[in-house]
Amino acid sequence: MISEDAGPEELESIAVAVHSLIGLPTTIRSLKQRGLRLEKGEIIDRDYTGPVLEEVLRTGKTIRGVPKEGTYLGRSVAVCPIFSADGEVIAAIGIVDLLSALKMQEIIRTVVNNSPAVVFLWRKEEKWPSEFVSENVIQFGYTVEDFISGNILYGDIIHPDDQKKVEEMFEQRIRKGEVDFNAEYRIFTKAGDLRWVNERTFIQRNEDGEITHLQGLVLDITERKENEEALRKSFEMQKLLRTIINNSQAVAYLWENKENLPTEYVSENVTQFGYTVEDFTSGKVAYGSIIHRDDIGTVIETLKRNIAESRDSFDIEYRIFTGDGKMLWVDEKTFIQRDKEGKATHLQGLVVDITERKEAQKMLEIQRELGMNLNTTWNLHTILDLVLDACLQINGLDAGGVYIKDELMDQINLVASRGISPEFKEKVSRYKAESNEAKQIWIEKPIYSLDFYSENMAEAVREEGITAVAIIPLKYSNEIVGSLNFASHTLDKIPWSIRNFLESIALQAVNHIAPVCIQADLS
Repeated sequence: MISEDAGPEELESIAVAVHSLIGLPTTIRSLKQRGLRLEKGEIIDRDYTGPVLEEVLRTGKTIRGVPKEGTYLGRSVAVCPIFSADGEVIAAIGIVDLLSALKMQEIIRTVVNNSPAVVFLWRKEEKWPSEFVSENVIQFGYTVEDFISGNILYGDIIHPDDQKKVEEMFEQRIRKGEVDFNAEYRIFTKAGDLRWVNERTFIQRNEDGEITHLQGLVLDITERKENEEALRKSFEMQKLLRTIINNSQAVAYLWENKENLPTEYVSENVTQFGYTVEDFTSGKVAYGSIIHRDDIGTVIETLKRNIAESRDSFDIEYRIFTGDGKMLWVDEKTFIQRDKEGKATHLQGLVVDITERKEAQKMLEIQRELGMNLNTTWNLHTILDLVLDACLQINGLDAGGVYIKDELMDQINLVASRGISPEFKEKVSRYKAESNEAKQIWIEKPIYSLDFYSENMAEAVREEGITAVAIIPLKYSNEIVGSLNFASHTLDKIPWSIRNFLESIALQAVNHIAPVCIQADLS
């Protein structure tokens, strides 16, 4: 006899009977005690209660619905009250609502078959034989029976050029113990047409961890791929854009046409500027804030003028600061995007680092100006000052000196210098002909290593804080007459562009230094 105080033992016989009859998950409890939960012919829980059971006990009404919490969260259930002889609620019994579940399955089936994504269930075997495929596979020209019968294996419709890549990517995910897999590749329709698809697969394992099946969602992305290809081809119309695509040297931006140019999109290679994508897209860094303050006015004025003149694009060069505070010159190619009313809403920018080009232009100008100045004097100290001042305009070079060979003393002497301490100047003021430093200069090849200094000089170089050097022999009439020595306290090594510049300066300068020295010796 069931009562409001019945425990699991008293409820067991009726619960087992109901469960055996319908074969569905069954729950039961009395008004004052927790009860039972049964699934697959077994009692799973002897101290069970659930939100719907409790609501039925409270209201005395049968409920069909989907619990928002508890063991059967999200599953359709039906729970009814059990009354005593005098009409009082003394217990409640519930089952998973098979009819509702079937209706839900039919709804899901309808949604799936009318969606663009095709659902597959593959066995983890060669070429992925199918155990299930949704009816909307017809969009690729195939029928469900084509795959279920085994007449067509999914692996056979993947493009041969993509199949190995897909398999390797899949195996890599498996080795990592991942539970899903995502890939884009091409397949052939039944008519032989080629389609791009995106596959999202969930890896199913048994209790031993062995992979048994793969549940895949295959979505036709051909239109997207074609649009991407069309966009890529449009970029190829301009050399700058081809550079972006082929060499990824340009950073692509999409800015809103608002104050400080907030960023909606930036390509991942923005890391070359010392920032991350998130720095800009999160709003943490506004693009306008990294533009040099002396240039931002010109940039904004140029933008406004081109918008006002209804231009579609414009180019501009300006300076920006990297994430670590370094200054770069950039060239920006900007395309103005307008809405239907013609209002400029967005700016699509391609930003290329042109610092090396700017530095090369600067070096050429320095070299040209130096040549003009050298032609105006025969004073040795003036010549040396001009050479040092010219070279130390280059970013990164902050110390330098000129050595001249002394035939009488059989040594080379420091005759002019910049940017070194008096103590260091004293230590490097001369090198005897037999010294390690002098011998390297006689070899006639430029030296760009701190190994130039002998062991007894290495400590002095470290104390001076020098991190990179350039030693350029001065050769005149097949004879070494001295050297140009430059150093940096900030660079790890002298860049190739600066090396080329210094070697050119050496060739230019020696033709003025050597004749003056020869004339002085004759005098």
